[in-house]
Amino acid sequence: MTSADLVLIDGVVLTLDPKMPSAQAIAVKDGRISCVGSNQEVKQCIGEKTQVIYLEGKTVLPGFIDTHVHVVDYGRMLTWLDLQGVSSIKEIQTQLSERIKRVGAGSSRWVLGRGLVPEGLLEKRLPMCHELDVVASDNPVVFYCQSGQVCVVNSKVLEVAKLGQRSDLGIERDLTGVPTGVLRDQATNLVWSLISEPTLQEFYEATELALENFSRLGITSVHWIVLSEIELAIIQKLLEANSLSVRVYLIVPVNLLDLALQKLKPFENGFFKLGGAILFADGYLASRTAALFEPYSDSPFDKGKLLCMKNEMFVLADKIQNAGLQLVIHAVGDQAIQEAVNVIQYVSRNPAIACPRIEQAAVLNQHLICCLKELALSVSIQPCVVASEFSVWSAEKCLGQERTRWLFPVKELLNCGVLVSAGSDCPMEPLNPLLGVEAAVKRDGPQKMSVFEALQMYTTSAAQISFEIADKGSIEQGKLADLVVLSNNPLSVSVDEIVANVSVCFTVLDGVVYCSKN
Repeated sequence: MTSADLVLIDGVVLTLDPKMPSAQAIAVKDGRISCVGSNQEVKQCIGEKTQVIYLEGKTVLPGFIDTHVHVVDYGRMLTWLDLQGVSSIKEIQTQLSERIKRVGAGSSRWVLGRGLVPEGLLEKRLPMCHELDVVASDNPVVFYCQSGQVCVVNSKVLEVAKLGQRSDLGIERDLTGVPTGVLRDQATNLVWSLISEPTLQEFYEATELALENFSRLGITSVHWIVLSEIELAIIQKLLEANSLSVRVYLIVPVNLLDLALQKLKPFENGFFKLGGAILFADGYLASRTAALFEPYSDSPFDKGKLLCMKNEMFVLADKIQNAGLQLVIHAVGDQAIQEAVNVIQYVSRNPAIACPRIEQAAVLNQHLICCLKELALSVSIQPCVVASEFSVWSAEKCLGQERTRWLFPVKELLNCGVLVSAGSDCPMEPLNPLLGVEAAVKRDGPQKMSVFEALQMYTTSAAQISFEIADKGSIEQGKLADLVVLSNNPLSVSVDEIVANVSVCFTVLDGVVYCSKN
């Protein structure tokens, strides 16, 4: 028997392969799994040059696959002030003061922050603009909350954005009508549009920072959702430098399809695939731009709107299919999903590429679920986004009880045989797949999932949705050795404390690419 390059032994191997659900050990040769089985079986693969890792009962899973992440925006966010875990407004002021010293004072020096959790602060509220002004009166300051579309700004931003003169919903005001600095929902866009864009080099460095973080969370593959043309230049530069440290299935907006085919298609290899193109049927629930058949319950004259009509969508969908890429349609509201279904019914199918998929598919009904099943469509969701729709957006108030029952009916989809994968929508929500698993299993009501079902969405289902199941998604002989080693078995810990009790110890992707210091 040929000696392995790497052997993981004496562990709890959850293969996600129904033919052999569990094992003790894995052997890896030339980046692929050469043997899965008992300790005794795999020990026969150990040679003089084999790297042997004794797992001591740790759990091995297929590497996590995030099917919806905005890599460049995530990297950009990582350069911001990290406010996760701060315990008081005074501590926020201290960190802000230190950052001002680093970047220098002045109106052109924006200070951005992320991860604020008001409930975690001593004061149990967000800081007000005047509390930020104490240490940052000259620099524009914007701090974003960890969940939801919420941020807090200082007076410099209020002045630059002229928010005191605006009457937009979402600009929080005190009893005298003066803005407090807290912005919600669409009002956050009034500030975002003012922040100066980084240079190409700054974008590139931020993207490298993002790529480094994936392996720390056990993520070995991502579906990178491109939002802007500059990202294509960044990706091309990464590919030319052979700098990708995670497998990328790229999904580009349809308006950049021709450019992506020209610039990136030639670089396809084991780490990169130009996989799909996305078109947008509607917007989002939080901004009431998701297209519904009936008005929002708390806004009787507002039904959202379609961003792409049927005839235009048909032409674009056909173009994507003819290019040999997966057709991805962002459709949130029931009207938009129906429009997407209508188009997919008539678009020509290419059996050599992945089946069309609906991104989000939030507001469903029994008829639409049947359509998804009959057309063999897949659905990509983000469990932390689902949780935020209920906890932050107040779904029942905005949609009413009946439609809320059909909001992200993941369990119903699974029971009907619809393929559902999971992603993060990072940086809008946290990247950590274990947070997504916990969110899926902690959901109240009939749509609550089992831990195993949630893990499948990040592994086997995620591989199937992109037509890559032959290489990824389960631990089987011959497949890529993309693996994550966890401190504890997520199937054995309390479903309410998965993140607290389970951490990533190792990530394997063409060898060990991450090893925890703990």
